[in-house]
Amino acid sequence: MSNMIRFKPRRDFSYDKVLVVSATQKEDYTDTLLYKSLDDLKYDGYVRFYNNNKKGLCELYNENIDDKWDCVIFAHDDVYIDSSSFVEKVFDGFKKFDVCGLAGGSRLKIKKPLLWHLMSDKTSWSGVVSHKHGDNYMPTIFGEIGKRVILLDGLFLAIQPKKLIEKNITFDENIKGFHHYDLKFSVDCFQAGIILGTVPVHVVHGSPGLTKFTDEFRESEQYFYESLKTIYDKR
Repeated sequence: MSNMIRFKPRRDFSYDKVLVVSATQKEDYTDTLLYKSLDDLKYDGYVRFYNNNKKGLCELYNENIDDKWDCVIFAHDDVYIDSSSFVEKVFDGFKKFDVCGLAGGSRLKIKKPLLWHLMSDKTSWSGVVSHKHGDNYMPTIFGEIGKRVILLDGLFLAIQPKKLIEKNITFDENIKGFHHYDLKFSVDCFQAGIILGTVPVHVVHGSPGLTKFTDEFRESEQYFYESLKTIYDKR
């Protein structure tokens, strides 16, 4: 005699308490890599897309820091999530970190241009992100995953809203555009005692990253630079 049984995965979280948020300038969010990846994964959690978006990411992300969620994942629209267990991996990361990302570093240098990999010592880098090359992709290995960092790249940020609300931390809405919002947020978290680290979620980034320094970039960079100098001067 045999019995057919089903082992349900043991989880200490509910998908009903997880929200994925993304902004796109496309008219149809289903044209984004992020949507395609979630569709391919048959993801059945809550997702909020902002299409035709003109709002700065700080303002938009702050609208979603709500303690009804145990986890909010902010992801760029050109990120293809290639991991069916990405939520599980985030919650594993939450056992050590309050905010999780995929790439980051520490040992900061206050020197322009203000990009996370140029602002942090290479020996402190952590994480892996793959980038699209034609029909294939190639992984960029920054360093050991699962390390505590000070800066996180904003292509994928997973937060615990309750932790941020408790420390009165939000994205700085003095930054109006789409640059430096992640780095200023990271530093603000670090200053408040919120712990940041990397998790092993595999994604393919469809963008090569920043290709030119626009006026918008220079404006937010100067604001971030002045805020860093203020912190540094007080130490």
